[in-house]
Amino acid sequence: MFYYDYDQLNFAHHKLDSKKANYLLRFSFLEYSLIFNFEKRESSRAKRELASFFENHADLIKEASHEELHRSLINVVSDFTMTGLANHFNATNFVQLRETYFDWLTPEKPENPEDFQKTLELICKDFYNLQTPEDEITATDTVPKQVYQITYYVNMHLYDKMQPIRIADYLNLSYQYVSRLFTHTMGLSIQSYIDKQRVDESKKLLLHTDLPLSEIARMLNYYDSSNYIKHFKKFSETTPKQYRLQNKRERFRVKQEALEKANQQY
Repeated sequence: MFYYDYDQLNFAHHKLDSKKANYLLRFSFLEYSLIFNFEKRESSRAKRELASFFENHADLIKEASHEELHRSLINVVSDFTMTGLANHFNATNFVQLRETYFDWLTPEKPENPEDFQKTLELICKDFYNLQTPEDEITATDTVPKQVYQITYYVNMHLYDKMQPIRIADYLNLSYQYVSRLFTHTMGLSIQSYIDKQRVDESKKLLLHTDLPLSEIARMLNYYDSSNYIKHFKKFSETTPKQYRLQNKRERFRVKQEALEKANQQY
């Protein structure tokens, strides 16, 4: 859970000049609310509170410096990422989205309050879209710490060579114990979890790069392309090549429909 020390916030308020303090304090309250609603999966409520913030504090936002607005966006991205890491098994998704935003949010962004609002809304939308029921840790006290340690390690080392027994040794865990515990908790073995997460990761590479299958297999430490295809079919009921083609056709269709709709409006 994400908490703010309100006494500390008010103390900081008195140490800063009034305009800057007012903006930082108000945005800190919004930041807390966004993360709270993120944990509760209350996207509609988060949207309402975002709209209320920009409606009620428009003057403060206009008076805030460019650096303050930029730092606010960076802080929100970091907060969402840390909350995602603490509450979801697919940790890499949150880390990758964070890095994407860090690369995009150069010191030149945002250019004005309107851009600030649009960017903040986009950040919230993107992080909320990462939340899926199947990878959520619904109650941390029901998920053994050892299981979470392994899922976190796997997701952070998908491009490294991994063996379940070596992972257990690295985490100073008894392999026999955590192997049984992991299978009982997750419904699949540690090795099967590694294979599934690597297949999921390869789907991103298939959709967003033009890398050949042999290179994707090498990057994700499969023996060869045949071994990669075998594991892919196990979790996807299709081949990597078919998956890439099918999704490219679908994205092309959606893009064409959007263009036709835009042309009709004009």
